[in-house]
Amino acid sequence: MVPYVTHNYVVQGGPLAGPLSLPEGTRHNASSLAAALTDPDVVGVSPETCRVVSPLQDDDLLQRFSREVPPGDGLIVYWTGGRCRANLSGKLQLALPLHDDARDLWLDVEDLVEAMRGVDSPDRLLVLDTCLTANATVSDRQLSQEITRMSRQGVAVLTSVGRSPYAFAANNTGPSVFTQHLIRLLGEVADRRDPLDLKATYRMLRKAIRSDGYHAPILRNADSFSRPLVPVRNTPGSARARERWLPALRAAATVAVESCARYALAVAGAPLGGTFFNPVADATTLYDALVDTHYGFTRDTTSVLAQPPTRQRLMEAVNQVSASAENMVLIYLAGHGTVRRSSQGLDLDLHLQDDESVRASELVDWLRQSRAQSAVLMLDVCRMRPAEPVLPLTRAVLADRRAGISRLLVEWNNLAAQALEVEGGDAPRPKGSPWQLQVPESAATAEREVRWTFDFADARITVIDEAGPLEAWASRLLSRPTAVDPLVHADELLSVVAESATGPDDPEPLAEPASPPAEPVPPDTPGDRRPSRGHRRHRPRLRVAEGALPLHVGQRLDVTFNYQPQDPDRQPQEDDATDENPLDLTLYIDADTAEVAPSIIHTRLTDHGGTPPEHFRITPSTPDPVTLRIDVLRRADGAVIQSIERVLTVAGRDGSTT
Repeated sequence: MVPYVTHNYVVQGGPLAGPLSLPEGTRHNASSLAAALTDPDVVGVSPETCRVVSPLQDDDLLQRFSREVPPGDGLIVYWTGGRCRANLSGKLQLALPLHDDARDLWLDVEDLVEAMRGVDSPDRLLVLDTCLTANATVSDRQLSQEITRMSRQGVAVLTSVGRSPYAFAANNTGPSVFTQHLIRLLGEVADRRDPLDLKATYRMLRKAIRSDGYHAPILRNADSFSRPLVPVRNTPGSARARERWLPALRAAATVAVESCARYALAVAGAPLGGTFFNPVADATTLYDALVDTHYGFTRDTTSVLAQPPTRQRLMEAVNQVSASAENMVLIYLAGHGTVRRSSQGLDLDLHLQDDESVRASELVDWLRQSRAQSAVLMLDVCRMRPAEPVLPLTRAVLADRRAGISRLLVEWNNLAAQALEVEGGDAPRPKGSPWQLQVPESAATAEREVRWTFDFADARITVIDEAGPLEAWASRLLSRPTAVDPLVHADELLSVVAESATGPDDPEPLAEPASPPAEPVPPDTPGDRRPSRGHRRHRPRLRVAEGALPLHVGQRLDVTFNYQPQDPDRQPQEDDATDENPLDLTLYIDADTAEVAPSIIHTRLTDHGGTPPEHFRITPSTPDPVTLRIDVLRRADGAVIQSIERVLTVAGRDGSTT
């Protein structure tokens, strides 16, 4: 066979500014891949033809390809990084490493492809391992079409880019799912006597990733790279050599990753008669939904107890799943429950078969025995006697707000990390978490004493209440902030907020709330208890004039905010908020890279009419995307009712978008 040379450029892209950074292991994707490529016992690429590049330190990255790759040689560019996005034209952009000012910088993928086309070579391949930003509006079909369009310019494209960030960052300590599978597969290919072309290698890669429960990568225009991906060794490799990829990962990550698979157990509690709540249907629905996500859950790693188990059977099932999981373990239980309060704190009794029960604290204890990197306990607990029927979970939407339900999420990870040091006790959780319950600094000391019995240093505990068993306690529960954010938050992974319909005469909707619809009403107080569904539910809405978006630098955007009742046909109740006795609210409005006026608005809410329209203005000062945040507070005690957050695209003065 005629000798050939292929030049490999491995590029570590950047994370985004703020909390959406990369897990520790994926920050070393590039160095891990390069170490495996140049290891003679793994892939065996010559170190002279494999270069690790950082765009932060190499301003002329796009010029290097044509300058350093001789005519006729092959070119492979591996790009891995935290985020990818699509601009308003649907063109893909890659996040660059952060500079000193910690502002997000982007590189057009089209510019990268154009630079590769500058190489006089018959074989050019671009490998992209990243994920779309959370606010990306591009559909899966548009994404596939854009990748196809780029590949038609004479460059083969192999990519894991998709709508899910969870497939990219499956592990905290090791590289991404795609990069791990690529390293393993390239080592196997290099050990073969007969070389494999890109198409054959892709088929093997696709099969391996799908068998692990993740979305398959995309390959377009494979004919633009017809030579083997790696050089063929002169002697066949041994089984020992094929397994040597793992030390290359250890060179960049201190903890070895054994598996990308995620384990889950869905449990149905006792129905306790009646038609208000069907735990069996909920557990089965969640089981199917987890497998359908393609985030690492498969039929082999996900199971369901569709009939209420005994206490012993539940413990055995939880322990079995916990012992098997290395990446992530999730336990979900739907059932009836009651609050248990003692001198140790607050707990939940969850009802099982034959009048047996299990406490939430016991489930946490069982789950903490797992060595999985991430652990999640998710409880949907219904009142024993709900005031009205509980809407079931559907296949399309995992409903977040269900009358009579208290949802409890307990999440943590088991990585060795420094505990978060907080002076003066517990700190408030980061602003903007969709369902966080905040209690102001002025809250009474007695309220601060309400604690979970299973609260511990690294736990992230979230309450989502809709007139369930925890209704009387929800506003008083303070959860300890997590020391190390769990890799995948269950609320983000499993929840979809249904979009509210916009009438034909309504202005253009700006942003729907990031959190479920709020119930802006006072909590229960001794001697003044209200019915569990005494108040109408309201939905916040933000509107702008038609055609006013996107934002423009230096140009004012007028925004209208108000709460609207969701059930206009509901009969008035005695304790409704009325014109004579309204609920006073305060809006705190903030936009990081834009001026907001006014930033504080006082308004009044009534059950029959919601709030009057309130107006404020946003004026972007830079072309960076604007993060708009609105905190809705009850003026009586300062409690946060709802936090709304959206990222808005900004167009420059010349009309270009970021």
